[in-house]
Amino acid sequence: MFPSQLPKPRHHAASAIPTLRWGIIGPGWIAERFVKSLKELSRQQVVAVSSRTQQKADAFAARWGIPQAYAQVDEMLARPDIDAVYIATPHNHHFPDGLRALRAGKHVLIEKPFALNRREGAALKAEAVKQGTLAMEAMLGAYAPKYDVIRQLLEDGVLGDLHTLLADHGEFFTPDHRIFNADLAGGPMMDLGSYLTSFSVMVGGVPQDIIARGRPAQRGVNGQISMLFNWEKGLQGLLNTTLFSNTP
Repeated sequence: MFPSQLPKPRHHAASAIPTLRWGIIGPGWIAERFVKSLKELSRQQVVAVSSRTQQKADAFAARWGIPQAYAQVDEMLARPDIDAVYIATPHNHHFPDGLRALRAGKHVLIEKPFALNRREGAALKAEAVKQGTLAMEAMLGAYAPKYDVIRQLLEDGVLGDLHTLLADHGEFFTPDHRIFNADLAGGPMMDLGSYLTSFSVMVGGVPQDIIARGRPAQRGVNGQISMLFNWEKGLQGLLNTTLFSNTP
């Protein structure tokens, strides 16, 4: 029987998490949201930021009251007062930036995608184990409270036997957007589509097989991808992600 009241998320309040001293690599729009949330909801401290240009690093630091700004990543990573590094650079820089931070002995929180392929992901994991540090992907579905509500409903079995999973995420991007640039690891699966696959694995585990078709876009990437996931217990998932239009 479906409960009359949804379960409460089991996550700790952000304000209850012990203070860490953060450095940021890549002061773009997502880093803006990251710092804003830390300041409004937590006791975390952002002590340094690094960008490709000193001007951009200085501007970001001034806007958010960050004490130190750097144009050289290694200078920031050499600071002993940084516990963890948030990496919000373009997708193709996640692996090298993450590896540098880990080798400097820092914990890392890497924006999705964590890596571009299995080899890169394994290398990040191996370096984190070697250093005794933590390497994490900043994936919404893994940590947002609403997803834990769904997780509890699945664990309690109140949804019964699952037969069909439907997941869709589409947004419109202009042709000049970096998401269409293959050199920057563009395309929907490194961005919007990762939310769908993460959610699907949360619900059904790793699928037994996957069938996928893509619709090519300019500059060497797909602009739309449709997928069929099949699981051993009979669950089927229909997933679609597109860069050509907004979807509900």
